[in-house]
Amino acid sequence: MTEKSKLEYISRLVTDQLNESGDSLEMKNKFIGDEGLEALVQVGRLEEVENLDLSRNHLTHRSIPVLANCTRFTSLKRLYIGENNLGDRGALALANAVFLPQLVHFDARFNHIGEAGGVALGKAPFKKVQVFILQDNQTGDDCVKALALNPGFMHVRKLNLYRTELSDSSIKTLAKSKVLKKLKHLNLARNILRLDSAVALAKTKTLINIETLMMFDTFIGDKGAEALTKSSTLSNLKTLRMT
Repeated sequence: MTEKSKLEYISRLVTDQLNESGDSLEMKNKFIGDEGLEALVQVGRLEEVENLDLSRNHLTHRSIPVLANCTRFTSLKRLYIGENNLGDRGALALANAVFLPQLVHFDARFNHIGEAGGVALGKAPFKKVQVFILQDNQTGDDCVKALALNPGFMHVRKLNLYRTELSDSSIKTLAKSKVLKKLKHLNLARNILRLDSAVALAKTKTLINIETLMMFDTFIGDKGAEALTKSSTLSNLKTLRMT
């Protein structure tokens, strides 16, 4: 049970951090911790919140089930929960969140999420998500292979997989994805990707709407860059960042 003093503090904090229209709750850098999140789901006006920023709050897997099971976020569209310490157990809980199907923006960067949590999120029941960010987690290839086949990602326009321990194997699957046809912004920087990844993307027949491709600090080399810039299928590519 949440202490009365903690509940009162979080209630005041929520009142202060809600915008005038009540649809955005900015809690970034408030360091509320797990107890604070458990108190947060008990306060008023959550039904109005469309944008919830819980970044940098010392959250762990202990409080995420409480958030995931909260049925009061009926309007929630955007969840920012980066720079916490959710780990695999937190990611597994989030993958089953009751509000997940209504999200259009999901940002869980810097959360120590590994392969198990990554796969769970890749298979999660998203339906409307347009922006999906896993930057700086150790989610690996299987996560990408799962989301590349998950119809719930069919509306994704921005996919950020910066430094997520990817190899050529998952990029080859990604390049053949029939799900991600609306993808416009793809960040694959700082992964162990070689020429095969660049060639696979250059030959894609499905990811033809990509406009921005981030592949700096990889190992695709000059030949990889040439394959991408000369691709006949990536005709919409406007920005290719290599350095």
